[in-house]
Amino acid sequence: MTLLQLVVACFQIKIIPKFLGGKRAKNKEARATQLFFSTHPFFTWSEWKENLGDGRSEKTLRNILSYYLKQGRLKRVEGVYCVVPFNLDPSRYLPDRFLVASKLTQDAILSYHTAFELLGFANQVFTTTFYSSLRYRPPFTYQGVRYVCVKLPKALQNNPFVGVVKVERMGMFVRVTSPERTLAECLDRPEYGGGIEEVLRCLSSLPFINEEVLKAYLVERGKKVLFAKVGWVLEQLKERLSVSEKLLRWLKERSLKHPTLIGGGQGGERVFIKGWNLVVPYSWLSALEGVLK
Repeated sequence: MTLLQLVVACFQIKIIPKFLGGKRAKNKEARATQLFFSTHPFFTWSEWKENLGDGRSEKTLRNILSYYLKQGRLKRVEGVYCVVPFNLDPSRYLPDRFLVASKLTQDAILSYHTAFELLGFANQVFTTTFYSSLRYRPPFTYQGVRYVCVKLPKALQNNPFVGVVKVERMGMFVRVTSPERTLAECLDRPEYGGGIEEVLRCLSSLPFINEEVLKAYLVERGKKVLFAKVGWVLEQLKERLSVSEKLLRWLKERSLKHPTLIGGGQGGERVFIKGWNLVVPYSWLSALEGVLK
């Protein structure tokens, strides 16, 4: 049988058409995958399934991911898939920690000191990355970066995104607490803001305060001691942040009626802040005075 006769015979029994059809299908599959990678440099399994699951079995979808993981085109960080750029050695690739954190839970919000970093108001850069969520996840470390989930308080269960903005990063949008919500949350839990001195230095670098955004968040929290903390600090920074007397009066009306101890885990001398009924560690007062110099 000549070569020409063999080719004709293969067409007659549909071997070549099947081969070409399979090749075209694989090319189409590859194109769809590459398009998804280009628009989703960080993604979760649910996003992968939602976008490419039409007509494909779960086994097929997992096999595709497994293939690219073995090829070094993908890295996986606790359920978050990260696309390695073509021009980069996979062994040298460090996933963007902000984008990883933004995908660790469905409702993840970059928060506390991490929010100040992303918004450009941090005094220092930390390797710990904080995100808030209604669903707690244990902390973990990947390539020297520690990811810490802070569970949202019950007061925010019905409105977790109050005072949250979206910021573009590498073509994707991530949720991050606004400067005003970050201010309040870091004063509420300064340990997640790098300590009170770092928190105050971050606050002092803000250009101004959107008073309505701050009020909306504080009302949602409904925590008297937080009204007092925020009021005391803003009173000291009122010139720098252009804080209105109207806001300070509003905060005082809703704050503590009796002296309350804060920073309870810290020993040493304490100071009573009469106007706000706060009993604060002397280190807090010293840190605030240092920022005001």
